[in-house]
Amino acid sequence: MPSVNDPAAGIAAAAGDQPVPPPLRRADRPLRRRTLLTGLGGLAVAAAVPGLAGCSLFSGLSDVPTTAAAPELTDPISSLLATTRLHLLRLDAAIAAAPDQAALLTPLRADRQAHLDALQAEFDRLHPAGSGSAAAPTTAAPTSATVAAPDTPEAVIASVRGDAATAQVQFTDAISSASRYRAALFGTIAACLASHRAVLA
Repeated sequence: MPSVNDPAAGIAAAAGDQPVPPPLRRADRPLRRRTLLTGLGGLAVAAAVPGLAGCSLFSGLSDVPTTAAAPELTDPISSLLATTRLHLLRLDAAIAAAPDQAALLTPLRADRQAHLDALQAEFDRLHPAGSGSAAAPTTAAPTSATVAAPDTPEAVIASVRGDAATAQVQFTDAISSASRYRAALFGTIAACLASHRAVLA
């Protein structure tokens, strides 16, 4: 008769004297479903990692990024050149439409031509022939064209006076952002235009 204090003997007796296998070690236990799936998932990820090394949202973009150059800034003197050219054409039309006012308008035209020559010389000084923006003032306003003039001498004088006022404002506004030399040039032209307005008043 097995001893009461012998658990193994008691288990063997209860099992009909059949041998009872020893307890399973950790390494001999059957794999659980979760453990098996976790292991298989880890293997799949490990196998996919080499392929993922080259998988990137930007991996197919082989072009080297480039930066577009900023467009060259227009010289502020270009608009003053264009205005002066236009007003010279209008003065020519005014003199042709009102011959009796030629003695008054011709000296004013000579002043505006001198203004244009000085402005063009200043532009050419900073933009020698052959530079990218050298042709900008040349094409900014026509040098020859047919400009309609008012029908009456009074309207002709009023038109020329209005052009002088417009140009004076433009040259005065340009002084604040100009270099010292240009500021002196623009100021001289603005003062001359003020005298034109006084003559035509």
